[in-house]
Amino acid sequence: MNSQTITERVVKTLGAHPYLWMLFFCLLQNPFFLGSIQNIPNNMLWLAEFLVLGSISCVILHLYRIQKLNLKKAWICEILAVFADFILVKLYVRSQNPGLWHFAGGCAILCILYRFADRQKFRTQINSLLILGIGFFLKLYYILGTSVYTRQHDMGTFEGKSGHAAYIEYLAVNHHLSDFDVRERRQFYHPPLHHALSALWIYLNENLLNTGRNPARESIQTLTLFYSMCIMIAGYRLLRHFKLDGKALYIPLILISFHPTFILFGGCINNDILSVALMMGALLCTLQWQEHPTLKNIMKIALCIGFGMMTKLSAALIAPPVALVFLIVLIQNFKTKGKDLFKQFALFGCVCVPLGLWFQVRSYLKWKIPFNYVQEMSTSLAQYLGDQKFIDRITDFSGYQFNSVYEQWYSADKPGSYNEFNPIIALMKNAIFGEYINETTFPDFPFVDKFAFVLFWLNVLIALCAVICLILVCFRKNTLMKPVEKAFLFSFYALMMVSIYKMSADYKFTCTMNFRYIMPTVLLGALGMGLTLKQIHEKDAKKGELAIKISGGASLIFAFCVCVIYLMLCYTKAQAS
Repeated sequence: MNSQTITERVVKTLGAHPYLWMLFFCLLQNPFFLGSIQNIPNNMLWLAEFLVLGSISCVILHLYRIQKLNLKKAWICEILAVFADFILVKLYVRSQNPGLWHFAGGCAILCILYRFADRQKFRTQINSLLILGIGFFLKLYYILGTSVYTRQHDMGTFEGKSGHAAYIEYLAVNHHLSDFDVRERRQFYHPPLHHALSALWIYLNENLLNTGRNPARESIQTLTLFYSMCIMIAGYRLLRHFKLDGKALYIPLILISFHPTFILFGGCINNDILSVALMMGALLCTLQWQEHPTLKNIMKIALCIGFGMMTKLSAALIAPPVALVFLIVLIQNFKTKGKDLFKQFALFGCVCVPLGLWFQVRSYLKWKIPFNYVQEMSTSLAQYLGDQKFIDRITDFSGYQFNSVYEQWYSADKPGSYNEFNPIIALMKNAIFGEYINETTFPDFPFVDKFAFVLFWLNVLIALCAVICLILVCFRKNTLMKPVEKAFLFSFYALMMVSIYKMSADYKFTCTMNFRYIMPTVLLGALGMGLTLKQIHEKDAKKGELAIKISGGASLIFAFCVCVIYLMLCYTKAQAS
């Protein structure tokens, strides 16, 4: 069997069921790590080495069979592989940063597979797999070095009475929904899908893998890693839906795969990342349905939106743009398919509405909790912004706000500190660094702050270009997108931006202006860039090549800076003896 045949089988298999394969890969790594470097079982190291040596032996055997190596060279390669593996294991055991070894090892395996794959016939798929694969290992490295208590949002503690951790623990221990007014405990008002899946995950790890409770809790990050990678797959499929190929595909895919928000939330055990994954599923299914308006396709949309709202009610943000597509398709096909479409819409509602709203109905019937209930925060908190007019906040771009590229929070112990108040500036900062990475994060590695400076301003330029590109492809006449697709994608983007500004006005706190509420804009902006690059190249090859070189260089610098910052974020400096 030659490399072309193997590559073809792998590409077709992965392409047919990418989400199932990603679930398999995430499940496969879970017993080896359980969400943390500290949780690696002793026997798993030797099992991993057995698998590595077995894989290398298979490659050498394959090269021998296709006569790329003779018998003598094959044995020499095998002996060298065993010797090199022995040395590397010794160095790994002594290392203070074993996670870095896993990242480097994963990337090395990808490069070896890339080298032997048939890149002539399957160039697009193989290059895309390499980009997504390196992004996967970077996310895995991050969660292995990041506790479930580190850089989390509204986490609380598993032993506590409030927060997402307590919610998960309550379901894991009691095996039923709350029998008390959910307003009594923070975050318990959220629909339970993510928390229930996490509770089930803890149970399975404890009972099937025989782990302790704490390793089982840490391993919840395996789920969030899977959810984050589902968004990466959705991003690739979104780009391919619009026939992007070559560098017009790779450049936006790099920006998606290496975007820090998906690294950070790949390790966050709250319900944000699953809700976004399901929203992106709904977006893709809607694009498929408008091309082929079948009952099967509309049921996929219903399940994605319904389960999304069962995860977090804000997932309903995708519903109005989807409804707009339904309306446009109905108008276009009213005479020929009107009756069938009305049946589809009725069945859609019968599935989506109960899935998405049953928890809110339950809460209302039991405790008269409004459907749009959000727990209020105390105005006595230091981050409260109620003393500033909203119009002043959104129009103030004073230079001092850019003295630091990290999000600012007021501290009485820090002279000159202030709360970030301008939504767009706050979003630009925490999209890259989150709330918890700041000037004090890298005391032993001051060079990282220089990379952070470059990354922030590069991201500002990329984001600005992405918005402009999306607007141009949606409002200018072109053959890249259908009018219904333009209306759908731009209305979704605009609705997210209106929503985040409305939240910032209604809930006057710095934490409200967080990029986690508009994560899908990364994929839409990247799509806009890819389509624009394709359009420019089709109209003028020379200008297209220049645009690709500039944007390609920017995307590679972006990815490199992200790698440096997030590799160093979990890096432990060796102590002087």
